[in-house]
Amino acid sequence: MSELRFPKINSIVISGRLTRDVDLRYIPSGTPVAKLSIAFDRSYQKNGEWQQETSYMDVIVWSKRGEQCAESLHKGSPVIVEGYLRTRSYTDSNNQNRKATEIVANKISFLEKSDYTAQPKSESNDFTSGSQPPVKSEITDDDVPF
Repeated sequence: MSELRFPKINSIVISGRLTRDVDLRYIPSGTPVAKLSIAFDRSYQKNGEWQQETSYMDVIVWSKRGEQCAESLHKGSPVIVEGYLRTRSYTDSNNQNRKATEIVANKISFLEKSDYTAQPKSESNDFTSGSQPPVKSEITDDDVPF
């Protein structure tokens, strides 16, 4: 029997609103990292009636774009986030092992007018791989300050 081959896809796009102000911190190397928490909705039909379900997800934004998020976004700001899902383990303040699933943003779009939305196309309010965190070997889960 041959081995099953399938593509390794880890991609997510969601739109939502921030549930609180951006939490901006710096890892020991000085690289900025912002944590956003967003709420997003899903509508579905159950027994002929429309239902709405709200979910919440933390988003991590690295480097200069994280600083821009902290400067421009606030509780209630609408955004579109494109990135990948990551689950990490950590020990909380009560010495309990925990897991957190979050989106690491590759691209984020501000949907409200801000200083960054008026920039020329070459410096749009989106960001891509140029704003990624440093090489993986330089950052461990212990470096992330959340």
